[in-house]
Amino acid sequence: MGNLMLIDTFPCFLKYWDGSKDSWIEYIKNYPELFEKIKWDYERYKIDWREYLELLSKRSVDELKLAYENLLNVLPKVEEKVKKLFDVSEYNIVIYVGLENGAGWVTEFKGKPSILFGLEAIAELKWYNKLKGLIAHEFGHLIHWLLRGEDIEKLEDEQIMWIYTEGFAQRIEDLISGRPWHLEEPGWFEWCERNEGIIKREFLRRVKENEPLNPFFGSWYTLFGKQYLGYYLGYKFIRWIEQEYSLENIAAVEKEVVKRKILEFLC
Repeated sequence: MGNLMLIDTFPCFLKYWDGSKDSWIEYIKNYPELFEKIKWDYERYKIDWREYLELLSKRSVDELKLAYENLLNVLPKVEEKVKKLFDVSEYNIVIYVGLENGAGWVTEFKGKPSILFGLEAIAELKWYNKLKGLIAHEFGHLIHWLLRGEDIEKLEDEQIMWIYTEGFAQRIEDLISGRPWHLEEPGWFEWCERNEGIIKREFLRRVKENEPLNPFFGSWYTLFGKQYLGYYLGYKFIRWIEQEYSLENIAAVEKEVVKRKILEFLC
């Protein structure tokens, strides 16, 4: 697998896990940096991570094993495709059981950009057969990070930039696994196409009024009765800007230019 370090914590999880909160804490203590990430992910939203320990009791070991086996089966195939298209090296992949921090998450880990796969979140979303798309999407973020030479998570501190970062990842998913995407429901894309103007206007309104944009992206929100509308907008934004730039260049566009282009696209 090239210059990849696979950090597979699932065997350790199984060794400790007895269904109790304490057993999860004993497991995660073996990976202090991972534990800090999980806690930080809640703390940045002013939420106490301990409240989410309850989530662990929802998952059966069989569901986690199914997520794990499918992930290990699909991962090398997607990675091979990615490497044919892009020069990716020097990254980690981490497989873990967290507190529903995300099915996939690209962040710095052990000093390198890394893809973290949360088995409990994959099980919660029942994405057992949608892993090709999920993995391709996360590789999209990794490619973006490597081409840009910058921590993508830091870019995302400004919510308007999610259109750019998630759109880029969505475009890579499109290239590698094709549509329909892992987050799509039947008829969703067609609905978005018909209602693109409405989606853009609502996004722009929220930007101007400084309202949170996570309802466009989070899996626990709906807008106009639909989920994930930000991913659609992001994808359309990247396709629009591709008329002017190559994907490699899009990955590296200066932040202020990106923001200006997003506003132009939304209008």
